Amino acid sequence: MKQEILQTKSRKLKKRSWRKQIITQINLSSCLNYSLFTYFIRREKIQLNKKLIANIFVNEVGTSFSFKKWMLQFYGV
Repeated sequence: MKQEILQTKSRKLKKRSWRKQIITQINLSSCLNYSLFTYFIRREKIQLNKKLIANIFVNEVGTSFSFKKWMLQFYGV
């Protein structure tokens, strides 16, 4: 019984650390912070998981440029 509880805790901690890592990858690879990025994604009704989004930002150079352009159009600067 105790082992099952500890396994559940370790899985939750692993998922939490994975989410933090994905969010830091998105924050470091673009000019957007993660909360603003998720707002844009929800506003446009795009459904992507965090792992795929992080891979797009890391591997595709033009993605960060297009999101910067998108942000400038949104704010009207």
